Amino acid sequence: MFKIKSGRLAIVLAAVAGLLILNVPGVALAAGGNGLRVTPVRTPDDLTIKPGASKTIYVTVTNITTTPANLRVIINDFTASSDESGQPALLLTPGQFAPKHSLKRFVKDIPNFTLQPGQQKTISIPIAIPADASGGGYYGTVRFAPAGSGGQDKTVTLAGSVGSLILVRVPGDVKDQLSIASFDARQNGTTKSLFFSNKKISSVIRFQNEGNIQEQPFGKILLKDRSNKILGEYEINDVEPRGNVLPDTIRKFETPIDKIGKFGIYKLVGNFGYGSNGQLLSASTTIYVIPFIFIIGFVVLVALLLFLIFGLPKLIRAYNQRIINQAGRRR
Repeated sequence: MFKIKSGRLAIVLAAVAGLLILNVPGVALAAGGNGLRVTPVRTPDDLTIKPGASKTIYVTVTNITTTPANLRVIINDFTASSDESGQPALLLTPGQFAPKHSLKRFVKDIPNFTLQPGQQKTISIPIAIPADASGGGYYGTVRFAPAGSGGQDKTVTLAGSVGSLILVRVPGDVKDQLSIASFDARQNGTTKSLFFSNKKISSVIRFQNEGNIQEQPFGKILLKDRSNKILGEYEINDVEPRGNVLPDTIRKFETPIDKIGKFGIYKLVGNFGYGSNGQLLSASTTIYVIPFIFIIGFVVLVALLLFLIFGLPKLIRAYNQRIINQAGRRR
Protein backbone atom coordinates (compact mmCIF):
# COMPACT_ATOMS: atom_id res chain seq x y z
CA MET A 1 0.00 0.00 0.00
CA PHE A 2 1.44 3.40 -1.01
CA LYS A 3 1.63 5.68 2.06
CA ILE A 4 2.95 9.14 2.67
CA LYS A 5 3.27 11.09 5.91
CA SER A 6 1.38 14.35 6.27
CA GLY A 7 4.50 16.53 6.49
CA ARG A 8 5.96 15.03 3.38
CA LEU A 9 2.55 15.20 1.70
CA ALA A 10 2.56 19.01 1.78
CA ILE A 11 5.98 19.15 0.18
CA VAL A 12 5.00 16.66 -2.49
CA LEU A 13 1.77 18.49 -3.33
CA ALA A 14 3.76 21.70 -3.80
CA ALA A 15 6.19 19.86 -6.05
CA VAL A 16 3.37 18.48 -8.19
CA ALA A 17 1.84 21.95 -8.58
CA GLY A 18 5.22 23.35 -9.58
CA LEU A 19 5.74 20.55 -12.08
CA LEU A 20 2.40 21.08 -13.76
CA ILE A 21 2.59 24.85 -13.96
CA LEU A 22 6.19 25.85 -14.37
CA ASN A 23 6.75 23.43 -17.25
CA VAL A 24 10.36 22.80 -16.28
CA PRO A 25 11.79 19.77 -18.13
CA GLY A 26 13.48 17.18 -15.99
CA VAL A 27 11.70 18.03 -12.74
CA ALA A 28 11.59 14.96 -10.52
CA LEU A 29 9.15 14.04 -7.77
CA ALA A 30 10.08 11.62 -5.04
CA ALA A 31 7.41 10.36 -2.67
CA GLY A 32 7.28 7.39 -0.37
CA GLY A 33 10.31 5.81 -2.04
CA ASN A 34 8.90 6.40 -5.55
CA GLY A 35 10.71 8.89 -7.79
CA LEU A 36 9.81 9.70 -11.39
CA ARG A 37 10.85 12.17 -14.04
CA VAL A 38 8.60 12.99 -16.99
CA THR A 39 9.27 14.88 -20.22
CA PRO A 40 7.85 16.88 -21.80
CA VAL A 41 5.71 18.45 -19.10
CA ARG A 42 3.56 20.12 -21.74
CA THR A 43 2.71 19.22 -25.31
CA PRO A 44 3.70 21.59 -28.14
CA ASP A 45 1.31 24.50 -28.55
CA ASP A 46 0.66 23.69 -32.20
CA LEU A 47 -0.92 20.29 -31.47
CA THR A 48 -3.91 20.33 -33.79
CA ILE A 49 -6.21 17.37 -34.47
CA LYS A 50 -9.07 17.59 -36.95
CA PRO A 51 -12.51 16.15 -36.12
CA GLY A 52 -12.56 12.45 -36.97
CA ALA A 53 -8.76 12.21 -36.84
CA SER A 54 -6.30 10.77 -34.34
CA LYS A 55 -2.82 11.62 -33.20
CA THR A 56 -0.44 10.00 -30.77
CA ILE A 57 1.73 12.01 -28.42
CA TYR A 58 4.69 10.54 -26.59
CA VAL A 59 5.69 11.10 -22.99
CA THR A 60 8.92 9.72 -21.54
CA VAL A 61 8.97 8.54 -17.93
CA THR A 62 12.20 7.76 -16.03
CA ASN A 63 12.52 5.86 -12.76
CA ILE A 64 15.22 7.78 -10.88
CA THR A 65 15.18 5.55 -7.79
CA THR A 66 16.98 2.31 -6.98
CA THR A 67 13.79 0.22 -6.77
CA PRO A 68 11.40 -1.06 -9.46
CA ALA A 69 8.22 0.99 -10.04
CA ASN A 70 4.94 -0.53 -11.19
CA LEU A 71 3.01 2.39 -12.69
CA ARG A 72 -0.40 3.14 -14.05
CA VAL A 73 -1.42 5.91 -16.45
CA ILE A 74 -4.20 8.27 -15.37
CA ILE A 75 -5.92 10.81 -17.62
CA ASN A 76 -7.55 13.75 -15.86
CA ASP A 77 -9.35 16.85 -17.06
CA PHE A 78 -8.56 20.13 -15.38
CA THR A 79 -9.95 23.62 -15.06
CA ALA A 80 -8.25 26.89 -14.19
CA SER A 81 -7.75 27.63 -10.50
CA SER A 82 -9.84 30.39 -8.97
CA ASP A 83 -6.82 32.56 -8.03
CA GLU A 84 -6.28 33.58 -11.71
CA SER A 85 -2.68 32.34 -11.61
CA GLY A 86 -3.16 29.87 -14.45
CA GLN A 87 -2.51 26.90 -12.20
CA PRO A 88 -4.62 23.90 -13.27
CA ALA A 89 -7.13 22.47 -10.84
CA LEU A 90 -7.20 18.72 -11.54
CA LEU A 91 -10.53 16.89 -11.55
CA LEU A 92 -9.50 13.76 -9.65
CA THR A 93 -12.78 11.95 -9.01
CA PRO A 94 -12.93 8.76 -11.09
CA GLY A 95 -15.37 9.22 -13.97
CA GLN A 96 -15.35 13.01 -13.56
CA PHE A 97 -15.11 15.12 -16.71
CA ALA A 98 -14.76 18.83 -17.29
CA PRO A 99 -18.12 20.40 -18.22
CA LYS A 100 -16.50 21.85 -21.35
CA HIS A 101 -13.25 21.24 -23.24
CA SER A 102 -12.78 17.74 -21.83
CA LEU A 103 -9.82 15.89 -23.32
CA LYS A 104 -10.27 12.87 -21.07
CA ARG A 105 -13.19 11.66 -23.20
CA PHE A 106 -10.89 11.35 -26.21
CA VAL A 107 -8.14 9.19 -24.63
CA LYS A 108 -8.57 5.46 -24.16
CA ASP A 109 -7.23 3.51 -21.19
CA ILE A 110 -3.51 2.81 -21.27
CA PRO A 111 -2.13 -0.36 -19.64
CA ASN A 112 0.10 -0.38 -16.57
CA PHE A 113 3.84 -0.81 -16.99
CA THR A 114 6.94 -1.41 -14.88
CA LEU A 115 10.17 0.56 -14.81
CA GLN A 116 13.36 -0.90 -13.42
CA PRO A 117 15.77 1.36 -11.47
CA GLY A 118 17.18 4.00 -13.80
CA GLN A 119 15.06 2.78 -16.71
CA GLN A 120 13.07 5.13 -18.92
CA LYS A 121 10.14 4.32 -21.17
CA THR A 122 8.29 6.31 -23.80
CA ILE A 123 4.53 5.94 -23.43
CA SER A 124 2.18 6.42 -26.37
CA ILE A 125 -0.90 8.52 -25.63
CA PRO A 126 -3.41 8.11 -28.51
CA ILE A 127 -5.93 10.95 -28.84
CA ALA A 128 -8.97 10.33 -31.07
CA ILE A 129 -11.23 13.31 -31.80
CA PRO A 130 -14.81 12.33 -32.74
CA ALA A 131 -16.05 13.42 -36.13
CA ASP A 132 -18.81 15.51 -34.52
CA ALA A 133 -16.50 17.29 -32.05
CA SER A 134 -16.95 21.06 -31.93
CA GLY A 135 -14.07 23.28 -32.87
CA GLY A 136 -12.08 24.83 -30.05
CA GLY A 137 -9.66 23.89 -27.30
CA TYR A 138 -9.53 20.67 -25.29
CA TYR A 139 -7.11 20.03 -22.45
CA GLY A 140 -6.20 17.54 -19.77
CA THR A 141 -3.22 15.90 -18.13
CA VAL A 142 -1.62 12.46 -18.27
CA ARG A 143 -0.24 11.34 -14.91
CA PHE A 144 1.89 8.42 -13.83
CA ALA A 145 1.26 6.99 -10.36
CA PRO A 146 2.16 3.82 -8.43
CA ALA A 147 -0.19 1.07 -9.60
CA GLY A 148 -0.90 0.03 -6.00
CA SER A 149 -1.98 3.47 -4.78
CA GLY A 150 -5.69 2.82 -5.42
CA GLY A 151 -7.92 4.84 -7.68
CA GLN A 152 -10.26 6.02 -4.93
CA ASP A 153 -7.63 7.80 -2.83
CA LYS A 154 -7.40 11.12 -4.66
CA THR A 155 -4.90 12.74 -2.30
CA VAL A 156 -2.42 9.89 -2.41
CA THR A 157 -2.87 9.52 -6.16
CA LEU A 158 -2.01 13.18 -6.71
CA ALA A 159 0.84 13.22 -4.21
CA GLY A 160 2.53 10.15 -5.67
CA SER A 161 2.36 11.17 -9.32
CA VAL A 162 3.99 13.29 -11.96
CA GLY A 163 2.17 14.62 -14.99
CA SER A 164 2.30 16.18 -18.42
CA LEU A 165 -0.21 18.74 -19.63
CA ILE A 166 -1.93 18.20 -22.98
CA LEU A 167 -3.61 21.06 -24.87
CA VAL A 168 -5.25 20.30 -28.21
CA ARG A 169 -6.74 22.58 -30.85
CA VAL A 170 -9.61 21.21 -32.92
CA PRO A 171 -10.38 23.11 -36.17
CA GLY A 172 -13.94 24.17 -36.81
CA ASP A 173 -16.04 26.93 -35.37
CA VAL A 174 -13.17 28.40 -33.38
CA LYS A 175 -13.87 31.65 -31.55
CA ASP A 176 -10.88 33.84 -30.59
CA GLN A 177 -12.17 36.43 -28.16
CA LEU A 178 -9.93 37.86 -25.48
CA SER A 179 -10.63 41.05 -23.54
CA ILE A 180 -8.93 43.00 -20.78
CA ALA A 181 -10.75 42.56 -17.48
CA SER A 182 -8.52 45.12 -15.72
CA PHE A 183 -5.15 46.84 -15.97
CA ASP A 184 -3.67 48.39 -12.85
CA ALA A 185 -0.61 48.90 -10.68
CA ARG A 186 -0.09 47.12 -7.39
CA GLN A 187 2.27 47.22 -4.45
CA ASN A 188 2.59 44.17 -2.20
CA GLY A 189 -0.55 42.76 -3.79
CA THR A 190 -2.70 45.86 -3.18
CA THR A 191 -4.15 47.81 -6.10
CA LYS A 192 -3.36 51.52 -5.90
CA SER A 193 -3.12 54.72 -7.89
CA LEU A 194 -1.22 56.68 -5.23
CA PHE A 195 2.07 55.24 -3.97
CA PHE A 196 4.20 56.59 -1.12
CA SER A 197 7.25 54.68 -2.37
CA ASN A 198 8.53 53.54 -5.77
CA LYS A 199 9.61 50.15 -4.39
CA LYS A 200 8.00 46.83 -5.39
CA ILE A 201 5.48 48.29 -7.81
CA SER A 202 4.06 45.85 -10.36
CA SER A 203 1.76 46.13 -13.32
CA VAL A 204 -1.07 43.57 -13.38
CA ILE A 205 -2.99 42.84 -16.56
CA ARG A 206 -5.99 40.48 -16.33
CA PHE A 207 -7.17 38.84 -19.55
CA GLN A 208 -10.65 37.34 -19.86
CA ASN A 209 -11.14 34.58 -22.42
CA GLU A 210 -14.68 34.70 -23.78
CA GLY A 211 -13.94 32.39 -26.70
CA ASN A 212 -13.68 28.62 -26.99
CA ILE A 213 -9.94 28.20 -27.55
CA GLN A 214 -6.99 28.67 -25.21
CA GLU A 215 -5.11 31.91 -25.90
CA GLN A 216 -1.50 32.98 -25.35
CA PRO A 217 -1.45 36.78 -25.04
CA PHE A 218 1.80 38.66 -25.51
CA GLY A 219 2.96 42.24 -25.77
CA LYS A 220 4.65 45.15 -24.04
CA ILE A 221 3.95 47.54 -21.23
CA LEU A 222 5.49 51.01 -21.60
CA LEU A 223 6.32 53.19 -18.61
CA LYS A 224 6.02 56.90 -19.49
CA ASP A 225 6.60 60.07 -17.50
CA ARG A 226 4.50 63.22 -17.54
CA SER A 227 6.18 64.46 -20.75
CA ASN A 228 5.33 61.16 -22.49
CA LYS A 229 8.97 60.06 -22.47
CA ILE A 230 9.40 56.29 -22.37
CA LEU A 231 11.30 55.27 -19.24
CA GLY A 232 11.01 51.49 -19.56
CA GLU A 233 9.59 48.64 -21.64
CA TYR A 234 8.38 45.35 -20.16
CA GLU A 235 7.35 42.15 -21.93
CA ILE A 236 4.45 40.09 -20.64
CA ASN A 237 4.09 36.32 -20.92
CA ASP A 238 7.50 36.06 -22.61
CA VAL A 239 8.31 32.63 -21.13
CA GLU A 240 8.73 29.56 -23.31
CA PRO A 241 6.24 28.06 -23.77
CA ARG A 242 3.86 30.95 -23.20
CA GLY A 243 1.15 30.66 -20.58
CA ASN A 244 -2.41 30.03 -21.71
CA VAL A 245 -5.65 31.74 -20.80
CA LEU A 246 -8.24 28.96 -20.86
CA PRO A 247 -11.76 29.53 -22.23
CA ASP A 248 -14.30 30.99 -19.79
CA THR A 249 -11.56 32.07 -17.35
CA ILE A 250 -9.55 35.11 -16.31
CA ARG A 251 -5.79 34.94 -15.93
CA LYS A 252 -3.53 37.65 -14.56
CA PHE A 253 0.04 38.43 -15.56
CA GLU A 254 2.11 40.46 -13.10
CA THR A 255 5.20 42.37 -14.25
CA PRO A 256 7.58 44.22 -11.88
CA ILE A 257 8.07 47.87 -12.89
CA ASP A 258 11.53 48.96 -11.75
CA LYS A 259 12.19 52.33 -13.45
CA ILE A 260 9.69 54.53 -11.63
CA GLY A 261 11.20 57.62 -10.01
CA LYS A 262 10.82 58.58 -6.38
CA PHE A 263 8.35 61.36 -7.19
CA GLY A 264 6.05 62.16 -10.07
CA ILE A 265 3.14 61.20 -12.29
CA TYR A 266 3.61 58.14 -14.49
CA LYS A 267 1.57 56.31 -17.07
CA LEU A 268 1.54 52.60 -17.90
CA VAL A 269 0.50 51.85 -21.48
CA GLY A 270 -0.08 48.25 -22.55
CA ASN A 271 -0.29 46.96 -26.13
CA PHE A 272 -1.05 43.26 -26.52
CA GLY A 273 -1.71 40.69 -29.21
CA TYR A 274 -3.39 37.28 -29.30
CA GLY A 275 -5.15 34.82 -31.57
CA SER A 276 -4.47 33.32 -34.97
CA ASN A 277 -5.15 36.60 -36.77
CA GLY A 278 -3.04 38.84 -34.55
CA GLN A 279 -5.88 40.58 -32.75
CA LEU A 280 -4.81 43.64 -30.75
CA LEU A 281 -5.75 44.98 -27.32
CA SER A 282 -4.60 48.08 -25.46
CA ALA A 283 -5.05 49.66 -22.04
CA SER A 284 -3.48 52.33 -19.85
CA THR A 285 -3.45 53.52 -16.26
CA THR A 286 -1.95 56.50 -14.42
CA ILE A 287 -0.09 56.27 -11.13
CA TYR A 288 1.18 58.90 -8.71
CA VAL A 289 4.31 58.50 -6.61
CA ILE A 290 4.53 60.91 -3.68
CA PRO A 291 6.88 60.04 -0.78
CA PHE A 292 5.18 60.07 2.60
CA ILE A 293 7.49 62.82 3.83
CA PHE A 294 6.11 65.04 1.06
CA ILE A 295 2.59 64.32 2.28
CA ILE A 296 3.56 65.28 5.82
CA GLY A 297 5.30 68.43 4.56
CA PHE A 298 2.25 69.37 2.51
CA VAL A 299 -0.07 68.88 5.47
CA VAL A 300 2.19 71.00 7.68
CA LEU A 301 2.35 73.70 5.00
CA VAL A 302 -1.44 73.77 4.60
CA ALA A 303 -1.85 73.92 8.38
CA LEU A 304 0.62 76.82 8.54
CA LEU A 305 -1.18 78.70 5.74
CA LEU A 306 -4.53 78.18 7.45
CA PHE A 307 -3.03 79.47 10.68
CA LEU A 308 -1.62 82.55 8.92
CA ILE A 309 -4.92 83.24 7.17
CA PHE A 310 -7.35 82.55 9.99
CA GLY A 311 -5.56 81.90 13.25
CA LEU A 312 -2.96 84.68 13.30
CA PRO A 313 -5.40 87.55 12.59
CA LYS A 314 -7.64 86.26 15.36
CA LEU A 315 -4.71 86.20 17.79
CA ILE A 316 -3.72 89.73 16.75
CA ARG A 317 -7.24 91.00 17.28
CA ALA A 318 -7.40 89.33 20.68
CA TYR A 319 -4.04 90.83 21.61
CA ASN A 320 -5.07 94.32 20.52
CA GLN A 321 -8.33 94.04 22.45
CA ARG A 322 -6.41 93.01 25.55
CA ILE A 323 -4.12 96.07 25.23
CA ILE A 324 -7.13 98.34 24.80
CA ASN A 325 -8.83 96.87 27.87
CA GLN A 326 -5.69 97.32 29.97
CA ALA A 327 -5.34 100.96 28.83
CA GLY A 328 -8.96 101.61 29.78
CA ARG A 329 -8.46 100.29 33.31
CA ARG A 330 -5.44 102.53 33.86
CA ARG A 331 -7.57 105.60 33.20
